[in-house]
Amino acid sequence: MACEIVSTEGGLFVLWGKPAKADFDRIIERVEHLAAMRGRPVVFITRVPVSAPPPEGETRAHLNSIMPRFIKVCASYHVVLEGTGFVSAVKRAILAGLLQLGWRSGTFFVHESAKSIVAKVERSLRPDVEAILSLADAKGLLTAPPPEDGPRPARGSSRPGDRRAGQPLSH
Repeated sequence: MACEIVSTEGGLFVLWGKPAKADFDRIIERVEHLAAMRGRPVVFITRVPVSAPPPEGETRAHLNSIMPRFIKVCASYHVVLEGTGFVSAVKRAILAGLLQLGWRSGTFFVHESAKSIVAKVERSLRPDVEAILSLADAKGLLTAPPPEDGPRPARGSSRPGDRRAGQPLSH
């Protein structure tokens, strides 16, 4: 799998490498599970490093086909599309424009860095955003390069995301 996933009770964070259909299936199932356990939509944050390739053809089409499932279970959806300069800014603008249409107003955001996420969410969601970003930071996922073949071993844990009750959830 070319992504790394960590979650808390109120949110899920994904660090992308080269996306595959199976990754998207695994992620949507996990987000739906979190929302069902919480009894309400959750926060979703995905980080796309500059060197991570975009989804290709069939994989991109698959993501488009499952996006309505994300809309149902995400209180707030954030894509951190890293990079500086004109080209990166254009990519963020295009992504925001393409995906904004199907989302409720104030739900879908594209960012240059994770630092701007907290300011963009409703106050009621800020604790969830802070918790998932804190966990991602503790695991090194806010600065790590994109994963290549599979998940990196989690710091301080024998299995990535293996904690309970207010801590990261695992499957």
